[in-house]
Amino acid sequence: MRVLLHKEGTGIFFSIFSEKNSRPLFITGLYLAIAIIFTWPLSLGLTRDIPWDLGDSLLNAWILAWDADHTLRFLAGDFSALNGFWNANIFHPEPLTLAYSEHLIGQAIQILPVYALTGNIILSYNLLFLSTFVLSGLGTYLFVREVTGSAPAGFVAGLIYAFAPYRVPQFAHLQVLSSQWMPFALYGLRRYFDTRHIRALIGAGAALVLQNLSNGYFMLFFSPIVAAYVIFEFATRRLWRDARVWGSVALTAVVVIVLALPFFFPYLQLRRLGFPPRPLNEVATYSADIFSYWTAPPESHVWGRAMRAFPKPEGDLFPTLTALGLALIGLIATVRSSWQKTQGLSAVMDGLKPVVYFLLAVCAVYAALLLLLLGGIRFEHIGPLPISVRGIGRPLLILTLTVGILLGISPRGRSFSRIWLGTAIAFAFLVACLAFVLSLGPEIRTGGRVIGEMGPYSVLYSHVPGFDGLRVPARYAMVVILFLAVTAGFGVAELERRFARGWVVAAVVGVLVVGESFAAPIIINGTAAEGGYAPPPPRVFTGEQVPPVYQFLRTLPSPGTVVVEFPFGEWGYEVRYMFYSTNHWHPLLNGYSGTFPLSYSLRGVLLRHPLESPDLAWKSLMEDGATHAIVHGELFRDDEDDAIGRWLVERGARQVAGFGGDRVYALR
Repeated sequence: MRVLLHKEGTGIFFSIFSEKNSRPLFITGLYLAIAIIFTWPLSLGLTRDIPWDLGDSLLNAWILAWDADHTLRFLAGDFSALNGFWNANIFHPEPLTLAYSEHLIGQAIQILPVYALTGNIILSYNLLFLSTFVLSGLGTYLFVREVTGSAPAGFVAGLIYAFAPYRVPQFAHLQVLSSQWMPFALYGLRRYFDTRHIRALIGAGAALVLQNLSNGYFMLFFSPIVAAYVIFEFATRRLWRDARVWGSVALTAVVVIVLALPFFFPYLQLRRLGFPPRPLNEVATYSADIFSYWTAPPESHVWGRAMRAFPKPEGDLFPTLTALGLALIGLIATVRSSWQKTQGLSAVMDGLKPVVYFLLAVCAVYAALLLLLLGGIRFEHIGPLPISVRGIGRPLLILTLTVGILLGISPRGRSFSRIWLGTAIAFAFLVACLAFVLSLGPEIRTGGRVIGEMGPYSVLYSHVPGFDGLRVPARYAMVVILFLAVTAGFGVAELERRFARGWVVAAVVGVLVVGESFAAPIIINGTAAEGGYAPPPPRVFTGEQVPPVYQFLRTLPSPGTVVVEFPFGEWGYEVRYMFYSTNHWHPLLNGYSGTFPLSYSLRGVLLRHPLESPDLAWKSLMEDGATHAIVHGELFRDDEDDAIGRWLVERGARQVAGFGGDRVYALR
């Protein structure tokens, strides 16, 4: 970085952002400070509060506690701790229940020291939550600094990726926020190809393993992109015949795959046990719409009302105008630079200028048609011509063929393509475009209208193992944002070259980036009322503050105790039962996850209101092995809790404990 401290107008700002202070440790501190502000007021209650809502956040906290508890027991010498690891304590007696959602092993590894010292899963969860922002920013900073040679460019790119508006509605989905290892993998690979130091390649492999163990979506989404990036480096550096490099990269790839496979097999085993693939209509529901990228989260202070083009589930994907503008600047600068390097070459083969003009006109027309179509405008005719433009396929095909012909007859065009495609910004831009298309899912829609009945994602869904188990193609948006951030980094580098004071540019556009995404104060401990029942408690507790009923459960023998809790089947309560089961780890008939076994659905029919079919409900409890029932009286609006207690006693149960409104019954 070049900071001209001797120039007039420098001062405190330049003394802070000096070459020395642009080191990763200082940059990490900046990202941490911004993360604290961005997620305010979470830092005031790190040991007791949960960001966003007490729904999926509690599910993820339970998963982390399960992983960490078993891992720590194993490290302490209890080698039986990993027996039945995938058979988590929900949906008893179903197997492999941990695999009903993300297993979060990568995140559990991160929290082990904190959890071992404190036993506080809320503190561990919150530190992990904050780290996703800090590490996402740092990894992107390192990679973009490497490819642009500019620390300010890297810093802004890190802000774009770490504090994108898309993260705000994902605050309850720690697995989606945990995309921080992707830029570290790219950085390690870039360093390896620059230096040939094996340590860099090991770092890239470790980052990729952690990413694979943190999120199954990104394991499937990002792994092919890593392979493409490796090929890009081989091609641009002309390393096709370097056996040593090939061997090192291949060995790293094998190790990464071998370490990931054991955590992939349980999901395949669930399919063999009868779990069906995600229905295609469900996948389409959770795919992005083109207008989703012009839809900001409603919590955004700047764009929450103005930028709401097409609200839909998982559809708040607006990447900020600042990021788009910087990316455009970077693209224009690199395209111009690549074109200038082809000066002296013939623009077109002799005698073909009329053909070129005609082809350029065709390109302009079909590019305009595509833009209008993407904007939701269809055509049955254009003027007097009966030209129907209802889908994206034909215009895109014609445009692609026309560009191919132009390149074929233009030596300068071919040279420009080779030069530009050899740049890191070209790779980033093309990957962002590909991820954008894949995020649209099996059908390409704009404003809810289908303009492409067979999107490229359909191929992945039908032919690549694992993709038919994913519900939300829109999560490709995280990949879009990462590579958009890289592209925008080149825009910042271009501004730095023009205005010299790179950190001033970084400060200005950084404020704009974070400002467009800002949604603080964020929701803390969000709850929603369950129909027909009292609202769930507004907080959950750990340690000595755990409700007494769960402290009592801890005194019951294990194994041998199987618990059912009432009300049954209401998700707002089910996640709380799971969270508090971290205090005792007895099997539960209750549960909540990314998918549900048929046995739980059938059980819910009987146990949601057991007095409607009392004999069948009791038979269900006995067949499923329940030994103890908890009736949470304070959660019922009427006297149904008393009636459930009488029903249990009439069938031979006896009350063995009571704590306020919570009553514990021994069923056997």
